[in-house]
Formats: sequence, C-alpha cells, structure tokens
Amino acid sequence: MKSFWKEIKNEKRPVVIYGTGDAAEKLFNMLKKRGIRTMAFSSSSTFLRDRSFLSYKVLSLERVEEIFGDDIVLLLAFGSHDKAVIDHIVSLSREYDLYMPDLLRDEEDEAVTDETLRKESKRIEWAYSLLSDSFSRDVFSSTLEYRVTGRIEPLMKVGREEEENWDLLELKKEDIFLDGGAYNGDTVSLFIQKSGGYNEIYAFEPSSLSFRRLNEKYGGKEGINLINAALGEKDGEVSFSLGHGRGNKVEKGGGTKVRSIDSILEGRRVDVIKLDIEGEEENALEGAKETIKKYRPRILLSCYHKNDDYWRLLEKVWEIRDDYKVYMRKNISLPNWDTYYVLK
Repeated sequence: MKSFWKEIKNEKRPVVIYGTGDAAEKLFNMLKKRGIRTMAFSSSSTFLRDRSFLSYKVLSLERVEEIFGDDIVLLLAFGSHDKAVIDHIVSLSREYDLYMPDLLRDEEDEAVTDETLRKESKRIEWAYSLLSDSFSRDVFSSTLEYRVTGRIEPLMKVGREEEENWDLLELKKEDIFLDGGAYNGDTVSLFIQKSGGYNEIYAFEPSSLSFRRLNEKYGGKEGINLINAALGEKDGEVSFSLGHGRGNKVEKGGGTKVRSIDSILEGRRVDVIKLDIEGEEENALEGAKETIKKYRPRILLSCYHKNDDYWRLLEKVWEIRDDYKVYMRKNISLPNWDTYYVLK
C-alpha cells in the first residue's frame, strides 16, 4: 500500500490543488512543510470569478493544462455529500492522477502512513477483530486504505445511505434517545422517523446558531429536552469556535457550557446514544461511564475526527463494558467523513 505523504515527496510532475477553502490552505501548508511546491490552484468555473488564493491566481483546469500540460497530480481539497459533486470528482479521477489527501494529523503533526499502521498494528488488529460482519470489516479496511493512499476508490466501494446506521440500531418508539451533536434537529427527526415515535429525547448542541434552529423545530415539545451545551467528561466550560455547517471545534478555555451525560441523566435510563461531536467523543464516553455500565445503551459513535479514533474509541468503550457487538458503516461522502461505529 503506497503512502500518499511518502510518494508525493518524490513527485516530479506539477502538483495542483483543486479547491480554495480552509482545507486547501491546510493542504498547501502541509505540502510546504514537507518541501513540496504547489504549482497552481484550480477550481470549477462556478467558483473562478477572476480571483486569487494564497497569492496564486485561481485557474481553470483548461488553463492549468495550457501551462503545465495534462500530466499533472491533482489534489482535491474539499469534500461533499452531494451526488452531483461526487460524480464530478469521479469524472476528474478518470482524467487526472487524482488524490484526496487525508488531512487528519496526530499530536506530532504527522498524517497517517503505512508506518502508522505498522506502529499501531496490534491496536488496529484488536479493533478489527471486534467487527461483527464482513461489510464492517470492508469499511474498516477500505477507509484505512484511503487514509494512507489518498485514493478515492476505496471510499466509493463502501459508502452507504445514512439510514443504514440507524437501521442497525433497531430503534423502537419506547426508546429514550440522547443526541450528542444535535445540530439543527436533523438527527432528532431521523430518530423519530425510524423509531415511529419516542419516549424521551435529550438533544445537546453547543453552537448558539444551530441551537436556535433546533429550538425553532423542537422547542416546547413534550418529552424533548434541548440542552445548549457541549458534551464532555465532566461539567464545566470550554471555548467553542464556530465552523462551517457541522465543522465546529471545542478548545480549552471558557464561555461554552459542558455537561456530562452522567450528570444530566442522574441515574436515569437511556436506550440510544448518538455521539458526533467534532473529536470530543472519547471525553463524552468517559462522562457517560456510569450510564453505559448500568444500561448498556446502543451507541452510534462517529470515528472520523481524530487519527486514532478507529481503535482508541473502542478501547474507551471496552474500559467501561466489553459486551457490545460492533458494526462499522460509512455514509456516502468524500472524503472520509461520516464514518461510524454502531454498538449494540
């Protein structure tokens, strides 16, 4: 398995970044740090508008080819859930040597390579051994292959509709649901649709803007408890920065309330927990330790925010109790977004 970040160091062809957002800047800096020169930034004609990005004039791919020829390395620096956009990306992969580099980095500022897999092989093999069906094993292997190689083909093989995660949870209308990262209420709506009703719902959302939308949709409804707070290991405060859509970030500091699941529930039952909270899943699991021990709720657990989520999050669950069946699913998207463990 060829590691993108190793291979790109030896690349002699022109390197072109396709995209001009935050991810493009991050990718540009990662390349620069590794001594790799970006020759151009490109974008679809929709976003050109005769503009510059990081002091580069943004070019159409047609113009890039006029300057550098068509034998280029095209690095995608954006992602999407939209089928039309994904189809466009696939079409680009047929025309160019295309990569969509995984931009997650560890504490040493290193990205995933084949060396990472060797270093963590025992933990990875342990996590893989817990998976309960062959498709989960395909998702695990294919998404790891993408993260090392930067190729989109492994992701295209395993993407499924979001509802498949929820179907695995076997929801019932008498369930009590706790939604960590409720956003604007979309997953509350999906839960109610899939379960056919609800007993009680706790919905956590730290962003004031998203919470306002959540409140417009579900505020005042009997049995639905809306909490404008982040989830964490214990009650307190953090600094919370607002990103694009769901791309928010929790940092050290103060200003945003943090609650633990154990503190909120105070010993009460919960049947289903969803955690998609921008990399704070491990802390939230620690803060739900007593609840998980006592009630063994089914858990939908995002595992795509940090480099070592695939094994570290299961290790955290197994510290609390080790009798879950584990499934893994990835929603249709590029890059490696919306990858989840389903524990039941």
